[in-house]
Order: sequence, then structure tokens, then C-alpha cells
Amino acid sequence: MPPSVTTLSLLALLAVSQCLAAKAPNVVFIFTDDQDLRHGSLDYMPILQKELVAKGTLFTNHYATLAQCCPSRSSLFRGQAGHNTNITNVQAPGGNYDKWVASGQDKDYLPHWLVKAGYNAEYIGKFLNGYNIANYATKPKGWTHVDVTTDPYTYAYNNVVMSADGKTPVSYHGYHQTDVLRAKALDRIKYLSGTSKPFYLTIAPVTPHLPAVPLERHSQLFLDKKAPRPANFNPANKIQANAVSWVADVPLMTAKQINATDELFRNRIQGLQGVDEIIEDVVALLGDLGILDNTYIVYSSDNGYHLGNHRLPHGKTLPFVEDTNLPFIVRGPGVPANKKSQLPSAHLDLAPTFLEIAGVAKKDWPTFLDGRSLLNNWKNPKAAQPAQCGAAAQVDAPEILNVEFWGNSGGEAPIQDTRNTYKSLRIVSATGSNGATVSYLYSRWCTNETELYDTVADPYEINNLSLNPDAATKRLLSRLNALLLATKSCADVTCRNPWRLLQPEPEKRAIVADGTLTISCLGDALKPEYDDFFASIPNVAFQECKEVQLIANERPYWPAELGGGLGLDYRNSPDTFVTHKPNPKQRVEGNAKNQGTQAQRHVTLAEIEQKAIILVKEELG
Repeated sequence: MPPSVTTLSLLALLAVSQCLAAKAPNVVFIFTDDQDLRHGSLDYMPILQKELVAKGTLFTNHYATLAQCCPSRSSLFRGQAGHNTNITNVQAPGGNYDKWVASGQDKDYLPHWLVKAGYNAEYIGKFLNGYNIANYATKPKGWTHVDVTTDPYTYAYNNVVMSADGKTPVSYHGYHQTDVLRAKALDRIKYLSGTSKPFYLTIAPVTPHLPAVPLERHSQLFLDKKAPRPANFNPANKIQANAVSWVADVPLMTAKQINATDELFRNRIQGLQGVDEIIEDVVALLGDLGILDNTYIVYSSDNGYHLGNHRLPHGKTLPFVEDTNLPFIVRGPGVPANKKSQLPSAHLDLAPTFLEIAGVAKKDWPTFLDGRSLLNNWKNPKAAQPAQCGAAAQVDAPEILNVEFWGNSGGEAPIQDTRNTYKSLRIVSATGSNGATVSYLYSRWCTNETELYDTVADPYEINNLSLNPDAATKRLLSRLNALLLATKSCADVTCRNPWRLLQPEPEKRAIVADGTLTISCLGDALKPEYDDFFASIPNVAFQECKEVQLIANERPYWPAELGGGLGLDYRNSPDTFVTHKPNPKQRVEGNAKNQGTQAQRHVTLAEIEQKAIILVKEELG
């Protein structure tokens, strides 16, 4: 007797289920632009709270390695610190898409590795600053599909221009950028779910980057809200006297500036409602397709943002917590629901994490990775931080986070100043003297001024302990100087544990076997018996304030001779490169009115493409 239709249907469903079960996990990475953690932006996103925070884990100690768009994204893509990518700014000569290509790093980064591991790897939204209507044909390499915003329209929310796979850019007239990205992302998920391969998809909204234009349907929300007023909001002279470099010169904000900051805060949280809708639709679609339980959904931003802190009306690029501490939430297979974790991590850890998810053996990872996999943290977010000191110390030192920057104060700053290059490190929940838990922000600016904040006692970073140090603080400063010298010089294994470079015995530095470190933590380093050793280590210094990384300008390093350091063995070093600047004879016409009406809430890509227009020659170049 032949099998019934019902039996055949069940067998087909079983085969599909087995196929899905056999697939490696998918990854959907929702990656916003300039979103803060410390101003409470996540509290205004009810869908994110319901679908990601309540059903996943919020990591509160996740940091950017550079607090600006392009360099932060490059660091994430390559799993390297900024001094090793040498993509150090959003514009030439420090960095942009053209420098990324000229450096050759576009030939060896995350999507290449994932595709080699058997994944489809796709990217929708904002990519790197400087990808534009003049160089669009130089397609971002590695991705199986890439569809990204193009300058000079990237921040024009009502003038959406994008290039797919290096093809001539297309204008999507009549729609708001966030709706276009949402529709494109849903379309790609439908396609990817029907292939035989697992997939990685980045969805990168430009929101809430300036000018932070919300969808029209959200433009009347939160009209009574104001930016938070913590202790470092527009502080008095007595507090501001703790600042260094150009920040020390910033005057009190005026009433007009404060009102503008409040308005921007409202616009930002209004704009994030569109991102909340992306989360809602993505989660629902993954559920409808039967792949939600086999998909990691990761949510973060490229850098944070300040709003009135340290008298700065708005912006980024600084080492302070508002600019560097990021939203970071994970939902997915094995990740506990409704948990909050203080385990430290950084963007350069994401590439190795995705490689572990993809099943790539560690021996096959790129040798230049500075980061480490976070997968165990994701699955065990409430685990105690491993031992840092003594024979039981872990191989890595994740409590040490390196943050650095090269460039001026940025177009959003109230003062345009070149004294904004700095090296800093953030120590999160480290073991200090007598086993106490300590946290610090230590910075050395290109003016050769120093900042030290005890971020447990001083979470708003307003009491600079380096100004009048007592004996104990002087000892701490000597250790942090050495640690910063190591982190600014580190590569691969020494970035994961810079104590490897700070051994009293020269023969042990960097090559010591795991578990035999003489100094393995801050508590060890603070012992008086090492005073002479740390006194012998030179100070972190700059010859002058430069807007680019120059080895001669930033000596000394540790060890003194870099050899193959600063990533030079794994990238080109373009002293000069051609920057393509958009200069069309004719600009694309944007929407006369703000789009994103309630009627467009569920607009499909097919509907959007009915109005799509390919740019003509006069609109390119």
C-alpha cells in the first residue's frame, strides 16, 4: 500500500526539521549608529525590552575600542585594536572606505572567514564612512550580498540612496531610510532562510546618528522628555577643572545649547522607534520561518554618545563612559533569558565569537586577532569573573580594555580642536591590592596630560585623581602607565593579556607559557617589590598632537622595538591613498516632506521598488 499524502507530508516536514537542525546557527546583528547606553535609550524601546532583553542577556560592560563610526566598525570587522588596523578616523588621512581598501584589509576580514566556513554573509545599511557615489563600484569585498547607503546621502533620512553589490546606486524616493532598510532586511531573511546554508546578516540602521530624523509616525512621541542630568552634565567650574586638553577649555553650555541637547535627545529616542519596529518584524519573521530558536540576535552600536556631559552638547570620540560604553544584548541558542551581566567585552571580540558560532576551529582563526570569543560569556553570563591573580589566573585579561583615538574634536564639538588624540585604558572589575575589586579609566592625551578616574567611587568621571596624587595613587599611576604602554603596543595574544609584556624578567615577555606569569594582575603589579621595575618603564608620550597614527610621533612603545607590531605584517601601510569625494553635477532630489507615515508601517520591498530610480551619470562621481 503506497504511503498516504499525510504520511508523505509528515516525512517532508521531518526532513525539513532535520535539515534545519543540522544547520549551524544563524546570526542577525542589528547594529545602530551612535546609540548611547548611559542616557537610557534602551528604556524607550519596548520591543527591544520584550524580545531581546527579556528573552536574552544584557551585557552592561561592553565597550567600543574607538568612539567613532568608521574606525570602530573596522576594528569589529577585523577583530583588532585601532592601532593595528590603522583605520583611525572617519575621514582622510586617518581613515575612510578608500583607506580600508588601500590597506588591503578588505581582502581578509569577517565575511571572508564566514563564507569560507560555509555561511552566506550579508550586509544591509550603513557600512563605512566614505563609501559613496564616486567609488561605489569598488564593492565591499567578502559579502555574498551587500546593499549599503552611499554618501553624500547616508545621513539624509528622506533621501535614500543605496548601492547593491557595487551596482549603480538607486534612489528610493517617497520613503524614509529606516523603512527601506527594514523592508530590505526582511526580504533578505526570507531569501536566506530558503538556502541550504546558515546565514550571517548585519542590519545597520543609520539611526540615531545626526540629524536624527524620526519616522513621521513617531515624530510626536516623547515631547516632554529631556536629556538626563547626571553629575557630569554641564558641570560647574570646580568640576570642569578636572578635565584636560581641549575639554578643559569648554565653556558652560548656554540655555540655547541645553534646549538643543534636549531636542536632540527627543529626536534620537523618536528615531529609535523605527529600529524597534525592525526588531519586532525580524523576530516575528524568524519565528514564522521556524528558525528563531537557531538564530543569535545580537544588538549593539558602533559607539556611544554624549549629551551635555562635560559641557559638551552632543558628540562622541572621547574616552569617557558615555562615548565608549555601548548597548549590547544577545538572544539565541543557549543564552539565558532575562539576565544582566557585568562580564567585560569589546567590539574586537565579536569576530572571534562569530567564528566560534560558525564552528571554525580555533587553530584556523586568523593569527592577527586581538579579541577573544565571548560565546562562553553569552551562555554563562552570571558566572563569576575568572581568577586574575596567581597560579589560577586565566590566560586572558578581559578586564583590561584599550580605547584610543586619533583626530580632532569632531564636527559635533562646540570647539574645533586638534588636541583630541589620546590613548586610554579602562579596567573593569579588576583585582587590586588586598584582593579588592577596582575599576579605573586612565588616559594619556597628546598634550601629555593625564586623567585617572576611580569609576566605582566616581562613575561620572569628574574627579581626576592624577592631579594631586598621594603615595598610593602615584604607585597606581606608575602601573597604569606601564599597562597603557603595553596596550598601545599590543598585538594578538598580548592584547588579550597585556600583562605578558610586563614581566620583570625580559626573557618572559610576550612568549611566556600560560600560567607562569610573575605579574598576572593589577594586584600583583601593585606590590612594592616591583616599584623599581615599573619606574624603569618610560611614560606614554606624544611628540605632538597629530590626526593620524605615526610611529615616530608616539614613541616609546613596549618593547621598544616594534618589529612586526601595529598590524603591519597583516595589512598594507598606505602613506598616501586616493580619497574619492562625491562631486556630482546634479544632486538626487529628496522627499519634500518627512516620510515614514503610519500607512507605510508595513511597506514591502516590492512596493518600495516600484518608485526606485537608478541614478544617472550626472548624479554620480
